[in-house]
Amino acid sequence: MRNPDFTQSSYSQKMETIKIGIVDDEKLFIKGMQMILEAEQDLNVCYVAPNGNVFLEDVKAGRCQIDVVLLDLSMPEVDGVDALQKCVGLNAPFKIIILTSHFNDSMIIKMLDEGASGFLAKNEDPVVVIDTIRKVIQKGFHINDYILNLVRHRRLNSKKKVIQTDLSLREIEVLKLICEEYTNKEIADKLFISTRTVEGHRKSLLEKIECKNTAGLVIYAIEHGLIEVNVLRFR
Repeated sequence: MRNPDFTQSSYSQKMETIKIGIVDDEKLFIKGMQMILEAEQDLNVCYVAPNGNVFLEDVKAGRCQIDVVLLDLSMPEVDGVDALQKCVGLNAPFKIIILTSHFNDSMIIKMLDEGASGFLAKNEDPVVVIDTIRKVIQKGFHINDYILNLVRHRRLNSKKKVIQTDLSLREIEVLKLICEEYTNKEIADKLFISTRTVEGHRKSLLEKIECKNTAGLVIYAIEHGLIEVNVLRFR
C-alpha cells in the first residue's frame, strides 16, 4: 500500500462500517466467519445465503444491501461461478470476493477475468481475509503476491504474442496510476484534469480492454508489460 502507517484505528476513523454478505452452503463456516469478522469494529455481516440461487433472487429483489460479498464457488443449485457471472450481468453494486477450498491457477485468473475483485482460499488466515475485505472496499480490488506472480508468469511463458489494445497515451497514464492505487480524484490532481474526465478514461479502458472491473485492468497492464510486478505496492 502507499500508506505504510495504515492502522486499524486510522481505518475506522476514515471509513464507515463495511456491510458484508456471505454466500455458502456450510452453516458452521458462516457462523465462524461471522464471529471473526464482527469482532472488528468496522465490519458487519448483514446478509447470508445458503446457495447462489437464493443469493441471486435476493439480488434481483434488492434485498442485498451490502458493500462486499464472500462468495463460495462450490454450492448446490447455483454455484459461485454462475452467481458471479449473473451478478456482473445485473450490474450488482457490491464487490465480490471468491472464497473456496478447491482452486487452481487457471481458475483464479478466470474468476478475476469474470469480475471478481479478490480471491481467497477457505483455509486462509482470518487476518488476511479481513485485510482483503478492507482493501477491496478501499481500492476496488485486491491482488496478492501469488496472483501477481501468476499473471507475470503467464505473460512470460505465453506462446502467443500479446496484442495490445489501441490505448491513447492519456489512457495508459490513467491505467498506470490506477495500478498504483490512486483514486479518481488523486489521478485528476496528478494529471491536471477533472475527476469526471478520469471517470471517462476509466470507462473507456474497461470497454476497450473488455474487462469487468479494476482487477481486470491491473491484470491487463501486467500481461502487456505496462507495469512491472516487482514495483507494485499491492499490500
